Parts: sequence; C-alpha cells; structure tokens
Amino acid sequence: MKRYLIPFVLLGVLAAGCRQPAAPVGIITEPTSASTNTPGREYPKINPDLSVEFQVQAPEAQEVAVDICSKVYPMQREGDGPWTVTTEPLEPGFHYYFLVVDGMRLSDPSSQLFFGCGVDASAIEIPEAGVDFYLDKDVPRGEVRMQRYWSPSMSAWRTCYVYVPAEYEQNPSKRYPVLYLQHGGGEDETGWMRQGHADIIMDNLLAAKKATPMLIVCDYGQAGDFAQILLNETIPMIDATYRTVPDAKHRAMAGLSFGGGQSWSIGLKHPEVFSSIGVFSSGMFGGVGPGAYAPFSVESQLPELLASPDAFNQVHDVFYMSCGEGDPRIDYTRAAAEALQAAGAKVHFTAWPGAHEWQPWRKSLYEFCQLIFK
Repeated sequence: MKRYLIPFVLLGVLAAGCRQPAAPVGIITEPTSASTNTPGREYPKINPDLSVEFQVQAPEAQEVAVDICSKVYPMQREGDGPWTVTTEPLEPGFHYYFLVVDGMRLSDPSSQLFFGCGVDASAIEIPEAGVDFYLDKDVPRGEVRMQRYWSPSMSAWRTCYVYVPAEYEQNPSKRYPVLYLQHGGGEDETGWMRQGHADIIMDNLLAAKKATPMLIVCDYGQAGDFAQILLNETIPMIDATYRTVPDAKHRAMAGLSFGGGQSWSIGLKHPEVFSSIGVFSSGMFGGVGPGAYAPFSVESQLPELLASPDAFNQVHDVFYMSCGEGDPRIDYTRAAAEALQAAGAKVHFTAWPGAHEWQPWRKSLYEFCQLIFK
C-alpha cells in the first residue's frame, strides 16, 4: 500500500551551456502530467496557473464532460480528435473526479483509482507552492502493513493498515504508542495512506525529529458496530501483534469528517482507552447536509467537562479540532471549539486554507502528530 508521489520540482532548461536553478517545490513552470495519472498517460496535464487540461478518447460519444467534486466542465471535440477541456485554476490538493459520457459517470482510464465517494474514483493531485511535508524525500522509510484479523462480532475477516516507523525492526525491545486514524464517509481503510499519504507525512516528521515514533492504524469504520469492533477487537489485536505500550497515555484517536465524528463519539468518550483526540472537519457540530446535527451544546454533549474541567483536561492530553476555512462546517466547528474553551477545555483549534478536502486533513495530521505522545 505504499504510495509514492513524485515531487513537483521541475528542472530548468539548459541555457547558455548552464542549467538554470530548479523551480521551488510545488511550482509548475510548464504543462505537466499529473502525478496521479496511470503510467505513460500524458493527460490530465496541470498548467502553471493550476488549471487542468483533460483529453478523452471517446469517438462514439455524443457528449462528454469532466465532473470534479460536482463541478461539471463540458468537453469539446474537433472532427475525429479527442474530447478536450481546460478547467479554471483548481485549489491545491487532492480532488476526486469522474468522466460523464452520454450521461454515464465513469472513471478515467488515464487516472489511478482511489476509493472515494463510495466507489473507485479517478483523482488529480494539484501541488501547493512551498508545501512538501507529504511528498517523498530521501529519508528513512517506514512500512505500511496489511493486517488481517478475525472479527467475532461480524463473523468475518477484516483488514486494517498499520504504519510502522523505519526504526521498528532495528529496535526489537522498544515499544511504541499508537494512533488510530479514521477515514471519511465514502472512503475506506486505504484512504489515509493512499490519498492522505499519512506514512510519508510521518516519515518526514520523524526524519526532522518533529514527532515521537508511533504506529498508525487505519481500520474500516463503516461496517458493524465500529465502537465495539475497535475497542474489543482491533485494539487488543494490535496490542497482541505489535510492540505497543498498551495504555491510554500511549493511544490516540483521530479522523476526518465521518471519522472525526467517530473520534469524538468513541475516543473522547473513552478516556480510559485514549488520551489524545483529533477531530478534523467533522459535521457533527451542526448545520451541514440532510439530517444535519443540531447545534453543538457543551451541556448536552460533554456534561462531564462542565462538572470538572480540571479532571477533563487531566485525562485528555491533546484535544485537537480543525476545519478548512472554505468548508461549510467551519463556523460550527469554530463555535464548538470556542464553547469548549469557554467551559474550560484545553482545545487546540486550527482553521486551514481549503474546503472539505484532503489538503486541510493532511495539514491537520501533520500538526496533530507533532502534539501527541510528548
């Protein structure tokens, strides 16, 4: 499950017998094939202004379009040539997209597939100028292990993915804290490693000595009674299989969107299991989408905080909340964080540039991992 992004560092052309300096990371100086393309595919291409040119071979089609996060770009065709379109400049980060061919939504054969939106979806990675914390570097690399385990409650085999740091095998007597990291709705246990590059983020943090070496466990959170599975099956299995420190002080739980709600409802409610909690872009604080949660209330959701702020803070080492500034959840999340702080909770809140998308979630993980297990 290791994913390798080629950093967007473009070499300058030869001029007057000398090589010009390389462009800064994340800066595109000429149309460049996306790193998320399948091998050998030229398109989609990212332009210097971060617009994207798509080309699709569909000779029998009557209408073709590109749907990027529900924004549709109709494509045009000249004669018997390919269908083409150039989008407006896109926000940096990772975006799912689909082709719409004669009304049917399809994946793009020119793109790698990523499980998102409840299906195997195409996607495009738009670089962000000066941002490289989730890009491969020449640093020691950890491993992402596919861990299968039997779930008695579901009478089925389950699969989770476990990141172990590069030093794990070189320190056979050392035990490690564990971060349980949950995906969003419509995604699965592969999301944080493939789309989010959690393993690369942690490798880079450890190489820079900005984080404590830890395991990261990504499990599928939308099947069965996940709270029961996590607490009674997944965690005991991880503690029995890997060299962990099996206590609350050395466990954290975090997640994005739907997984952020799980981190709140499971992690925050079980301080005897988890000491640090991260809630990224959760819609549970009110007002988003059909069946939206009622506005957040400390009195109804965390009465134990009101009863004893000191006791609450004592058992929660890190209580982290974040959201994208362009996410419709931002106002509700900020209001909830402020209400918690007013009630005495030590909440670390960060608003990142971006909407409900992977770039704020990657940045949230990058920051959260620097705070926990200190």
